[in-house]
Amino acid sequence: MIMNFVESYENLLYGCLGLLALWYLRAYLAASYRLRIGAYIVERETAIREKILSLSMLIVLTGLLGLVYFSARRVLPTLDMILRGSGNLDSATVMITTVPSVTPDVVLLLPGQPTQTTVEEIDVRKQKNTQLPIGGVGCENTNAVINSPLSGAVLSGDVEVQGTADITDFAFYTLEISTVGDNWLTVHTHDIPVSSGVLGNWNASIHDPGEYAFRLVVYNAAGAYSQPCIIPIFIGSGP
Repeated sequence: MIMNFVESYENLLYGCLGLLALWYLRAYLAASYRLRIGAYIVERETAIREKILSLSMLIVLTGLLGLVYFSARRVLPTLDMILRGSGNLDSATVMITTVPSVTPDVVLLLPGQPTQTTVEEIDVRKQKNTQLPIGGVGCENTNAVINSPLSGAVLSGDVEVQGTADITDFAFYTLEISTVGDNWLTVHTHDIPVSSGVLGNWNASIHDPGEYAFRLVVYNAAGAYSQPCIIPIFIGSGP
């Protein structure tokens, strides 16, 4: 509910907090002036108390302004992305498991004829999964593309991700990782467009060694996004 209030009345909050900050700034300057020209101890003590109160309120209001900005520009987009992302599975990364169907051969046996046994072993544990191609998918859009690391790269430690995230009506972008077929985990988000530069950094060592999918999702102001750029990567060791 608090987040909805901030989103709905963001500009109004900025205005009210800004006016209060100006009021206490004026009070601080007036108290400083009275302290400077005050001839009596009582006047000076009163001016000191007003100056301390005004300065304290200025610090509190500045903190509130920062909190409103952080909530509106960082927390809300991230929460919105997580809520949408948990229900949206990209078709390029869904594991498609196929179980072979087998029609047993029908053998007619005559009386006295030895039994003919045809055994066809089916191991369902060897189901084939449709995974990412080694070259990745969805990276044809040069305005939303990962240039580094390369598709199929083996990563460890601190990883610098380079590329471009600069679409029309840009809002923000996220870098996400997933074991192939599982839900996506956001490792970095930013609300400033990037053109052929550093998109962000993340620590690959916090993940278990193995194969992962890594993607860049760029959102516009309406909260929509085009086909994400998805590449396969390996953490710790290759395939």
